[in-house]
Amino acid sequence: MTKQEQVKAIFIEEAGEIIEKLDVDILRFEENPEDFDLLNEIFRGVHTLKGNANAFGFTRLGEFVHHFEDVLDYYRSTHDTISQDQLGLFVDSVDIITEVMTCELDALPDLPHGYEGCLEKIKALIASKKDAPSPAMIETVAEALPDLASEFTFSCEERMDREIAKTIELLQTQQTEGTTLYKVELTLDKDCYKRGFDHLLFLTLLGEKAVSMESFFDMETIEPLERFACDENGIKKVVTLLLTPQGIEEVRENFEFLFDHEYAITPIDVMVADAAAANDDAAVADQTAEEPAAPVVEKREIPDRRQSDRRGGSDTPSVTASKSTIRIDTFKLDELFDSVGELVIAQNFIAQNDKIRVIEDESISRAIETLSKITKRIQDRVMSLRMVAIRDTFDKMKRVVRDTSKKTLKELHLNVQGEETEIDKTMIDSLSDPLIHIIRNAIDHGLEANADERIAVGKNAEGNITLRAYHKSGSIVISVSDDGRGINKEKVLQKAVQRGVVSGDENLTDSQLFSLIMQPGFSTVDAISDLSGRGVGLDVVKTSIEKLRGKIEIESKEGEGTTFSMVLPLTLAIIDGMLVQAAGEIYIIPTLSVVESFRPEREIVHALKEKGEFVSMRGQHIPVIRLSDVFNLPTKRIEPWEGILVCVETEAGRIAIMVDELVGRQQVVIKPLGKALAKLKEISGGAILGSGDIALILNVDELRPLIEASRGGN
Repeated sequence: MTKQEQVKAIFIEEAGEIIEKLDVDILRFEENPEDFDLLNEIFRGVHTLKGNANAFGFTRLGEFVHHFEDVLDYYRSTHDTISQDQLGLFVDSVDIITEVMTCELDALPDLPHGYEGCLEKIKALIASKKDAPSPAMIETVAEALPDLASEFTFSCEERMDREIAKTIELLQTQQTEGTTLYKVELTLDKDCYKRGFDHLLFLTLLGEKAVSMESFFDMETIEPLERFACDENGIKKVVTLLLTPQGIEEVRENFEFLFDHEYAITPIDVMVADAAAANDDAAVADQTAEEPAAPVVEKREIPDRRQSDRRGGSDTPSVTASKSTIRIDTFKLDELFDSVGELVIAQNFIAQNDKIRVIEDESISRAIETLSKITKRIQDRVMSLRMVAIRDTFDKMKRVVRDTSKKTLKELHLNVQGEETEIDKTMIDSLSDPLIHIIRNAIDHGLEANADERIAVGKNAEGNITLRAYHKSGSIVISVSDDGRGINKEKVLQKAVQRGVVSGDENLTDSQLFSLIMQPGFSTVDAISDLSGRGVGLDVVKTSIEKLRGKIEIESKEGEGTTFSMVLPLTLAIIDGMLVQAAGEIYIIPTLSVVESFRPEREIVHALKEKGEFVSMRGQHIPVIRLSDVFNLPTKRIEPWEGILVCVETEAGRIAIMVDELVGRQQVVIKPLGKALAKLKEISGGAILGSGDIALILNVDELRPLIEASRGGN
């Protein structure tokens, strides 16, 4: 990847962040249109986006944000009242910016729907706010500013050439060993301002390391005032004489984003003869012509860098003033995390090694203890690098709530809690789609159809949606609650029986009953909307959450509301698990799935021919599964009451896993399986224990089908 491609990739990433922030800030401004500090923040984002977009050739995006910037600039300067229609235009404009950015990145030829209409509204708005001067006034001003260059014998260009030749001689007398004199010519295209460039930008860059510098502007091609366009470059040429210790490649780096025809750099040594000749011609000309007015010249005295470096004080930049944040590829973070995982395993191996334990030496014990503390601290720090506040994700959901509210014509209030709760960065992107669907579902079908219906049942006309994140038992919970109609359990059960999902005689708990609405295609609504349907698409939500090794819990009370809770691990790289032993092997059961563990009494264990073993618990018959049967492990067969049962929650209901012993609870670093074991659906991964042994992580949802198979399909 070239340097320009690397910079472009950085721009694309930064532009995405700017647009995401605009999407959040514009909604906050819509709620509080008198917050002009926030409007200034929005303006700065749009201004940055404009310059960067044009610099990298995203002209369609640059064109749109250029006019949008004008509107924002007017209101932030005047503090005029902004109407609701204008606020709506601002929100729509941010939508267009998002869509145009996608078109630019995908190199799509067509602009998004609504681009032209929105742009015309923006232009009309700014035109109505800024009165243009009358043509008579323009004509009067134009007549008062004659072209002075036409009054002299020499053209502006000829005069500039003479001045350049004289300045070359002067700068050569100042030249010292280690410095080079360059002639830099800038012939920027008319659209350079729209691309984010101007002459002073490059002069500033050149001046940063220059010993001396002088610039000459050819103003001959500046248009008359009636044809002058402030967003187009009318300066034909700018010539800079630069005395600098830099090499030509270093000087050229300042112009790497310009087209080749827009700049030229020539070392002055090869031009001495030409300069002398130019001086001779100038001398002859001086004898035959009146001295014309001098061209526009910018001259800069550059202080001695060696002296300024020794001064120090307030002029010397402090090291602490450097950036407090850096961008790191998530792949590198993953590698670091894996390495720390290996370090933890190695440390545990040392701490649990029997040969080391028998050494009764206080210094060794102290060293191992110190190593353990340091390793734990490093692991915590590295884990925190992957953790980010869920605030940004919640901010995006505010837009979803706004748009859905307007589309359904339902007035509602959004309550957000726990925005500072941190979650693994790798999980953030995967959460957006499930959250969006659940929120739309809550508004569209969770809340009552209209205000009259809510008032009729004694509720406020305005509905409430609560978005909350919090920690619970080593997991993170993200919940979406509504104070609407709730789920009709009888209707759900009736639909489930009609579809053959259940027979109707099962003794289902509320949790099991509500989970039925997440079956593919399951819906109890009478009419399907284009936004959502309670049950339609929830199977996709469920699948997405399960890929994150999480689960969905549903609580609902008819007439009062419903809560969807997504229970997720804190990170995808580490799992909190219960270590169990069966047939001499160690397995890990995700703690998130564990309900309880117990040694059953003999009288609650039942065995049915061709149906397998069951244990009776609180009115439920829970099937028992032996890990020795699942993995064909040779072992002495014992009765369930002689072992230990671990009751776990699966998507098909609860099951009891029979094990020989509970080893303990531990956080382990997940390792992927090889191709040979990847086909085993009953295993979701592996982990290396402190002893150096490998333990397999059970996928409890895939253990249920084995019981069904043992029943002969009944």
